[in-house]
Amino acid sequence: MSPTAKHERDTAPFLSTEGQPVKGSVEAGTAVLANTILGAGMLGLPFAFASCGFALGPLMLMLFATCSMSALILLSRCADKVGREQFPIFYDVASLAGNKLGLTNVGTVIDCFVAIKCLGVATSYLIVVGDSIPKALESFGVVGMLLNRTVWSLWALCIGGSLACMKDISSLKPFSLIALSCVLCIVFLITLFAFKVFDPCADHILPEDGPCRGKIELVTEPITIIRALPLFVFSYTCHQNIFEIGNDLHRAASDGKFVPDPQGKNPDKIIRIVFQAVGLAFCVYMVLGSAGYYTFGNLVTKNVLVSYPESYVVAVARIAISLVVTACYPLQAHPARKCLTTIVGVARGAQGTLLEDLKNPNTPEGEKLMRWITSFVILFTGCVAIAVHDLGLVLSVVGATGSTMISYIVPGASSFILLEGPQRWVGLALLCIGSVMMPVSLYLIFFGAGIGH
Repeated sequence: MSPTAKHERDTAPFLSTEGQPVKGSVEAGTAVLANTILGAGMLGLPFAFASCGFALGPLMLMLFATCSMSALILLSRCADKVGREQFPIFYDVASLAGNKLGLTNVGTVIDCFVAIKCLGVATSYLIVVGDSIPKALESFGVVGMLLNRTVWSLWALCIGGSLACMKDISSLKPFSLIALSCVLCIVFLITLFAFKVFDPCADHILPEDGPCRGKIELVTEPITIIRALPLFVFSYTCHQNIFEIGNDLHRAASDGKFVPDPQGKNPDKIIRIVFQAVGLAFCVYMVLGSAGYYTFGNLVTKNVLVSYPESYVVAVARIAISLVVTACYPLQAHPARKCLTTIVGVARGAQGTLLEDLKNPNTPEGEKLMRWITSFVILFTGCVAIAVHDLGLVLSVVGATGSTMISYIVPGASSFILLEGPQRWVGLALLCIGSVMMPVSLYLIFFGAGIGH
């Protein structure tokens, strides 16, 4: 292969069909979307497997991976209906669907859901870092101020907050790749415990310590399966970032202006991004869920790292998950900023071109508003993470409502209204799943404490 041909091959993902450099690429989109999916929630997958059994767990993962891929592709199709020249987000898709039904302010309501959900998750990431790193350092014999959770929450805020200041989400590709490497490290360590390279029961020596392993079943009781449903449903939540990933394929690298796609190749790129990102997450979940469940059976905890004995190996895993969620922080801050920008613009009475200018960080007004809202996001999440050690019930409710809304209800309803053919009926199916899962999840949060084992 000639040097010229090799250069064209290497730069092709970053060029539009007109040959103009764009901000996004398939590789960047895949890394960002996969990193959005693979947050701290992956540590609950072994518990989800224990609730369903070895036979049903993988099937549930596959089912909801399919639902997630369908919703992501449908949202991208809906964004195309809005018009990529507007760099659409959830607000634009929901508003267009609402206008078809004669409903106003639907987009603003959905943006409120997305913003609250993303702010809650970003805050929880700072709390995870504040809880995890001190425990890891204790295993290495560290004492003093370095065991203060506030120090490490602020450390994560400084790094994640600086990344949140970037204008476009594709710029986070290098940090997403680092986070994905940490995910693979965690999976590798948990697999070593499953193969008994390390003793997972080293802290269960005396009879009063109780059993380390429980029984392993192919299929469990229906009531415990129902309890695990939210863990599977929300394990692929990343839909808030599919718009910016798609928009970056149309955004000029030089000035952020719209770059057309006359040959229509970008929809295929979106499909590749979705399949690669969700496929990677599915593989990670399969190995992680199976290894954790195989190691501890139905005695595995909701956070699998808690089940393992304190050791250097587990300490490394705690540090790795802290790095993962630190890199995930800006992936929640970016969509929160986009939604809050639109909400502020609508509140100020901005419409049409004026609203588009406020949403565009490359315009003077848009850049100024972006700085203010980014500062608010960083200060708000940081203050809450330091003041509150456990958001508990609040985060659960926000997840059950916000995640269901952006992963199933909005994609389903928008697709049913805006699209034609089989896509409409896939959208209707997603809408039905979301309409069932939201009340089920809320019921389990408030009344399901005693359900199952």
